[in-house]
Amino acid sequence: MRRLSLVTLICVSAIVLTGAAVRVTGSGLGCTDWPDCFKGHVTPPLQFHSLIEFGNRMVTVLLVVVIGVTFLAALLRRPARKDLVWLSGGLVAGVLMEAVLGGIVVYTKLNPYLVMVHFLATMVLVVDAAVLLHRSSRTYAPGSGRALVPRAILLLSWGMAAMVALVLAAGSATTGTAPDSGGAQGQEVAKRIPVALRQMAELHSTMALFLIGVVISLAVALHALDVPERVRKAARMLVVVLVAQGVVGYTQYFTHLPAALVELHELGATVLVIGVTQFVLALTHHAPERLESTVPAVARRRPEPAVAGAPDGVRAHS
Repeated sequence: MRRLSLVTLICVSAIVLTGAAVRVTGSGLGCTDWPDCFKGHVTPPLQFHSLIEFGNRMVTVLLVVVIGVTFLAALLRRPARKDLVWLSGGLVAGVLMEAVLGGIVVYTKLNPYLVMVHFLATMVLVVDAAVLLHRSSRTYAPGSGRALVPRAILLLSWGMAAMVALVLAAGSATTGTAPDSGGAQGQEVAKRIPVALRQMAELHSTMALFLIGVVISLAVALHALDVPERVRKAARMLVVVLVAQGVVGYTQYFTHLPAALVELHELGATVLVIGVTQFVLALTHHAPERLESTVPAVARRRPEPAVAGAPDGVRAHS
């Protein structure tokens, strides 16, 4: 179950990156129909933008298969775990809804607001997959959790996670105002959000800088408290990811949004979401789940030593 959960998280992250590749190459309208690429044609013509868009759809198909297998594994798992069934089932429902939303995005010629929803919903799937991976080998029975930090730190961490969601939404809106999103040459140009790119970028960067300050404050507080080292390490990693993401974001803005840096920024956003999820989960301890052996008790019994001098087959008994 843990291995399947890991593969699921990788595939969900991959769909974010392939979706970003569609945008930065201007291939959003490479397939003008859905679920066909073009009316009456499931497969794309041998054209760059059509192949990029169709490739993203094929990754979605792979994701559906992987998530379906993971869901079946959660149903068949023994001992049964309802939380794993709900988490994997949520992924199944989420990816199907994302597929439908993707079709609507195509039919609305890349409506920027729907594209925002499409991206943010995918990030919710990333969170779901990260939680599934975390829980897949830990005990989550009622009352099994033990907080490793004071309640104030827990509340601040949840507030920080909410801030990350706002920063992602602002970043997605900034993308909706950028000129590189939409149709490529020879395609219909997609509509943009009617706000100046500079204004949205300044709002996004201001929120991101404030978030970095909050995370650094959390990390300093955790190093001053008596908490396990793994909690401190998770906080340090989160600071590193946020600072790196900020550097990439400023660089891509001042270099006029080169495709490679935009793709790297999307990767950073995915890593950030996974890191924040793991950080929040690390604040509570849940013991590793210990599964009893399925070998019958009789088969596990060691043979008792024979009594010295007794006939063959006679065993000692206390």
